[in-house]
Amino acid sequence: MRSERVLITGGTGFVGSHLAELLLRKGYRVTCLVRDTARLRWLTGRGVNIVRGDCSDPASLVAAVKDVSVVFHAAGLTKARRPREYYEVNHLGTRNLLEACNSYNPGIGKFILVSSLAAAGPSPDGKPVRDIDAPRPVSDYGKSKLLAEGEALGYKDRFPVVILRPSAVYGPRDGDLYELFRYAVKGLTLEISGGDRFINPCYVEDLAEAMLLSAQREAPSGSIYFVSEKRTYSWAEFGRTLLSTGGVHARNIKIPYWAAYGVALLTELGGLLSGKAPITNRQKVKEAVQKYWICDVEKIERDLGFRAAYPLERGLTATWRWYRENGWI
Repeated sequence: MRSERVLITGGTGFVGSHLAELLLRKGYRVTCLVRDTARLRWLTGRGVNIVRGDCSDPASLVAAVKDVSVVFHAAGLTKARRPREYYEVNHLGTRNLLEACNSYNPGIGKFILVSSLAAAGPSPDGKPVRDIDAPRPVSDYGKSKLLAEGEALGYKDRFPVVILRPSAVYGPRDGDLYELFRYAVKGLTLEISGGDRFINPCYVEDLAEAMLLSAQREAPSGSIYFVSEKRTYSWAEFGRTLLSTGGVHARNIKIPYWAAYGVALLTELGGLLSGKAPITNRQKVKEAVQKYWICDVEKIERDLGFRAAYPLERGLTATWRWYRENGWI
């Protein structure tokens, strides 16, 4: 793979930009599919080949997929104004990209889809979710990612396909979990009442490493791997570590489910009026109240040799540092 050309969709985003930096450090030639070439963000000055296009526009994908050995499909919506937008981007966008690869680069070496633990859904009984378990997504975001996986699996006999399901991804440049840091600085942490909940977090550079390993290592086409830190944390422990690594003190406020639901509804209405996707919505509240967002990483450790290098404390420390150095907080 080294010295060959690879394509990243979503390269200007949180996950894609970290992957682009890793691949460039390793000596790979990187092409990024970009919707707005005036907003390259973290790709500026990196020596990345830019192709203007959008996964919702099949014609724009032809130039992007030609002559690349691997496609890393990291583009997608994590928040939207309306549920249908998840399906238009996450599901149909993936279908368009796969069709373009099949038509214009049938000899592609590998197609790597960044899905989500949300596609599998939460654990119903506290046992880490495995790839062989029946999916139980609880949101349109998760359902759209599961449909995208189905599209990818439909091509697994035409070219090699690998699907990654990262858990809650955090790290520098993230604008979603960033809200937790921003409120913590203001002296406030929020929690939906109803008992403790448990997660396997995933630091963004660990996810980028898993994506690189997926391209480099041999795996049966159609393989699905969860990506996260192996250790499970309670939400209370996550909150304490967030505060201690940031050197801040905050008051924890527990919000009843009905209140969180109501706030999310108002936020959705505000998003419709402003034309911008809100940071939260009722479905995200539904995801947040699930007790176990935990997954089994034994398979990716065994098949690809992946080991998370960033335990929570190290990852949060690095994230705090980046937010501060870049003026986000």
